[in-house]
Amino acid sequence: MNEYRHINHRMNILQKTGLCLGLISALICSCKEKPAIESPQISDPVITEFTEVKITGGEYEMGDHFGFVDPAHPSDETPVHKVKVNTLYMTTTEITNKQFLDFLNSSLIKVVIEVRNNVVYSIGSTINYYLTWQYAHFYSIGYDGKSFSIVDFRANHPVVGVMWAGAAAYCNWLSQQKGLQECYNLTSGSCDFSKNGYRLPTEAEWEYAARGGNTNPYLNYPTGNTIDKTAVNLPDSGDPFETGDLPYTTPVGFYDGKLKQKSAYNWPGNASTYQTKNGVNGFGLYDMQGNVWEYVNDWYGQNYYTISPYDNPKGPDSGFIMPDGKPYRGMRGGNWYNGLVAAGVNDGHSRVSNRNPSYYRGPQDPNHPYYHLGFRIVRN
Repeated sequence: MNEYRHINHRMNILQKTGLCLGLISALICSCKEKPAIESPQISDPVITEFTEVKITGGEYEMGDHFGFVDPAHPSDETPVHKVKVNTLYMTTTEITNKQFLDFLNSSLIKVVIEVRNNVVYSIGSTINYYLTWQYAHFYSIGYDGKSFSIVDFRANHPVVGVMWAGAAAYCNWLSQQKGLQECYNLTSGSCDFSKNGYRLPTEAEWEYAARGGNTNPYLNYPTGNTIDKTAVNLPDSGDPFETGDLPYTTPVGFYDGKLKQKSAYNWPGNASTYQTKNGVNGFGLYDMQGNVWEYVNDWYGQNYYTISPYDNPKGPDSGFIMPDGKPYRGMRGGNWYNGLVAAGVNDGHSRVSNRNPSYYRGPQDPNHPYYHLGFRIVRN
């Protein structure tokens, strides 16, 4: 009897073992028949490159040399005072929609930005970076809920609809991509000038660069004392982009003295060609006059020139309070939209010494559109 029990016990073990082996075999076969689905690998967009020039530092007399008094903010360009700026590298053109698009899609992948009510914010905060095409059709970058894209023909035009914080965030992102040190604390907006990464120019650096080395004599505009409308994008300049939907920006580097073809630029105007004059300044920079205003790093301080230091001034610690009760960063260079008429020409507020807080954008201030305000970048 014991022998039969022993045999039955062995058979039960073998049956259970066989069942287990069968299950293991089935699982192996199942794995072979249905390979695991790999998650798609998403990588950063390729950086749309740009050109930089080295600008050797020096000293100059900053401010208005022609006795102009701005009716909206008088005497903010005086007194004329001597300042020194260090050597820096500056992009020859303003940052484009395509270049800013790279930043937005890369930041979306990294989950450091989000879109709420058609506005791009730093993730989980109220810090506004960009106004999308869905927010207002003045802006060229749209969002479909999954990614950002260019919605019109302005990929190579300067980005507009961007806030100062968005420009600073772009600088930090680009520094990361290039293996450089980040300059900005994106929460406080403070800039560490000892870092080697990208940042916005100080107001003193911007004016020094815009003058292009012309200090004997000092000039009223970046390339002269009069305006040639075929060398710069100003209000009513007559270029073939000055029709159709706003904004009337032109591609960066457009005014280089060459004959332009409609087939190459897809402009909305009827002209098949347009002859430009060369608007580049003495340092090889385009659009330091006109096209779009450019943010500077500094807070706007109306009376800052009375206390400005000589050595690399960086603006006041806090901004001058504007009529809406808020401080604003400064902007330079003038624009395609509005300005003052001088000698029968609308100068687009483009005098090289002209100072403006980014509050003053148009008749709807402080809520006027940001369709004429962009930026360019520098590094040490």
